[in-house]
Amino acid sequence: MRKVLLATTALVAIGGVSAASADVSLSASASWTYDSWSDDTAAATASNATTNNTAATMDSDFTISGSTTSPSGMTFGGSIHVDDGVDDDARMHISDEWGQISFGEHNDAAKSSSAGQSALDAAISGTSSISSLTTPALTGGLGTSTVVGSEAKGQIMYTSPTLASGFGDITLRISEADAGSASKGNATAMGLTYANEFDGVGITAHYATYDVDAAADASTGIGSLETDANGFGIKIAYGDFTVRAASKNQDVKEGDGTMGVAGAYESETHDYGITYAMSDTLTLEAVTSSSELSTGSQNGGDTYEASQVGVKYVPATGMYISLSNRSYEMKDSDAGTTNDGANTRLKVGVTF
Repeated sequence: MRKVLLATTALVAIGGVSAASADVSLSASASWTYDSWSDDTAAATASNATTNNTAATMDSDFTISGSTTSPSGMTFGGSIHVDDGVDDDARMHISDEWGQISFGEHNDAAKSSSAGQSALDAAISGTSSISSLTTPALTGGLGTSTVVGSEAKGQIMYTSPTLASGFGDITLRISEADAGSASKGNATAMGLTYANEFDGVGITAHYATYDVDAAADASTGIGSLETDANGFGIKIAYGDFTVRAASKNQDVKEGDGTMGVAGAYESETHDYGITYAMSDTLTLEAVTSSSELSTGSQNGGDTYEASQVGVKYVPATGMYISLSNRSYEMKDSDAGTTNDGANTRLKVGVTF
């Protein structure tokens, strides 16, 4: 028993030294959201709720991260993100002069480069879709965001060192995500970002691509569909104003390029937005977005348009209150119908 206790004490001591030498941090955020919406169609929401309704939701996030630097200068570490009590994002990374390699569940190279450039993605309401409850039942392929890429667990990503030059700073990201043993739908992504400043005007631009293989070997049907998406965007910041513009093109088709199967489509999505910081505590925004299914694909000609205005107030560091209003219109060209609706969102959030 004494030997076991001594061994346990030694292990604890070693663990303590290791933990003390690492840089470990805990961050958290929480928000309460209240939505009120109206819609032309009683079953037009994702939840099949009534035409006019309200919803209140709560969200909490915790992230534990840590890193350490070896005597040779190499840095390595990891993090875990818990969303409402569920493991939502776990990853590790290794960094050196050659850049960084990250493993695990996190945004791929395309999403890491394009998120935040999209006007609706960076909006005061916090998401491209103002609410999963209140977004209309869109035709498959119509988009509400210009963010390219996704998040996957079985993923490896390389991020290059920032290449600084007289023409600006350039960063390259490349990633590969394995779909697992039950699917062949592996995803490859690439993102390129550029940043520079001219006479007080800050410019950030990105280009991103995202490709997903067919999930199965079948020659026709849902399992044979492949996804190709690409997007670009630019953000310009001058004084208290920030302007964003972004676009995404996405094709879902069979490997031979045909479009005559269920689930195939071609779509284009664009968004534009401007924010104005009236003071350190008050920010205003105006955003517009549009998406269209190209003719020749299923439901070709269907469109979705949305506009949003919002205000964000920061009464104290680490706390905010926002109010957003979004109106939208979806047109189904085949059915000849139009679905109009509006959503108002009140959100209170804290970070600590």
